Amino acid sequence: MTDTVWSTGFLDMAARLFVAWQVVWGLVAFVAMGHDKRLAAQPGQRIPERNLHRLETWGGWAGSLAAQQIFRHKTRKATYQRTFRRIALAWIMAGVLLGGLHFAMQFYI
Repeated sequence: MTDTVWSTGFLDMAARLFVAWQVVWGLVAFVAMGHDKRLAAQPGQRIPERNLHRLETWGGWAGSLAAQQIFRHKTRKATYQRTFRRIALAWIMAGVLLGGLHFAMQFYI
């Protein structure tokens, strides 16, 4: 019984941390994408795409997606979108896996 309670408690905590992580990095990526859009309107230095992808990789993919739609930024650049979609797919798969484990553990209580 204690193994099941510990496992369920661990998965609850992991799910909450997963969501919190996504929210924090999503906000950071959203702000960075908006800032890059503002910089794009002026001559000068921009945020390198690898840095934007790094933020997405750290968990900011949802914030980046929201910023792309709201600011209409990087939506037509195929090379950027290809990398972004791979990162987003990896995070979505991680979320589905964690959610599936959490759901499955509900049947073993």
